[in-house]
Amino acid sequence: MARGGGSALEWGMLMTALLTTLALASGNPAAFELSCEYSDKTDEGVFNNAEHCAREENGGIVFNPEYLRRMQFGDDGLAPAGVAGNWRWVRQDGRSVAVLTYDNSPDEFEEGLSRGRRPEGMAYYDKQLNLALATSYAWAEPFSGGLAAVCSHCVIVPEPGGEHSMVVGGDWGAIDRQGRLVLPLRPDADSLRRELKAARAR
Repeated sequence: MARGGGSALEWGMLMTALLTTLALASGNPAAFELSCEYSDKTDEGVFNNAEHCAREENGGIVFNPEYLRRMQFGDDGLAPAGVAGNWRWVRQDGRSVAVLTYDNSPDEFEEGLSRGRRPEGMAYYDKQLNLALATSYAWAEPFSGGLAAVCSHCVIVPEPGGEHSMVVGGDWGAIDRQGRLVLPLRPDADSLRRELKAARAR
């Protein structure tokens, strides 16, 4: 039977949407299918594993409000969290970005930038978690002295044991913070590193 001009099916869909909204707002565990690892401020910053901690939504990650409130944020307003095999930096408002994993934690900020991967290549994010620089390179190192080594067509190979990786092959050069190639690509990584060291010393 129709109510107020709407069919029973329409009312059922409306109630389902309303209940889903309420579940998400209250941090209902059923609405968050992903587990995560996070630094818990109620446990002196110890990293804890939590079920029903996050979910995927529109290509991003939404955190369960219960665990977002428990995260230990640093002076920069960011907290580390591992979700679905990827480390992320998380803001207090829940916005986050996936970055590289380094020594079982998210890539640290060097000269205000942390590195992540995009389909097009390596990228750098600032401490507001905005995309500061997108590149087309297969690998990019942290900035130091305003310059970063990059390589094109190189391959990331896991080392035995699985904790670290090596970057092999490809052509190596260096970029500035605007992404401009300031030291040309060449297959000799050692010569690039010597030239890069000299450029940083100027």
